[in-house]
Amino acid sequence: MKQETKYKILSWAVVFLALLNISTIATIIISNNNSVTEEEDSIIIDPESSPLSGRYLRSQLNFNQSQLDFYREESRQFRHKANEIIGNLNLYKTKLSQEIHKTTPDREKTKIYSDSIGISHANLKKITTEFYLQLREKCTPEQAEQLEIVFAPLFNESRNMRGAGNGRGARRNRATNQN
Repeated sequence: MKQETKYKILSWAVVFLALLNISTIATIIISNNNSVTEEEDSIIIDPESSPLSGRYLRSQLNFNQSQLDFYREESRQFRHKANEIIGNLNLYKTKLSQEIHKTTPDREKTKIYSDSIGISHANLKKITTEFYLQLREKCTPEQAEQLEIVFAPLFNESRNMRGAGNGRGARRNRATNQN
């Protein structure tokens, strides 16, 4: 094969590989931008279920474009408020943990941090309730039923957080120890 023919084949191969690389990089960038938009649009309600997103609402609750636009606007505001509250909540938890692990913890500070955690939880529950009620107002009765199911983990009893008498550990152990 002539030197000139080899050069042309190699040149075309380089051009082809360059185009392939450019298209691959463009695909990755576009894909990442789309997934970031979907992530920013998502709200995780129950770690064991699907995140609440515009895509989920369209497919599962059959939201129309007007409802989706409303959801996107309200969810941005909700996420902003929720993230601020969660940041404060985590700060108070950290301060409480640091305080209780000191050699001589300041009991007044532990009370203040504990109260602040409780207030933060209450504020988070309030804005979540308001967000849910705003969404529900935009739903048809059928959509509202499905929305209730999606939000149920936030408003129903948690299996992990039970009050006295609902667990098995301490009472059973006490009864066993008394016999």
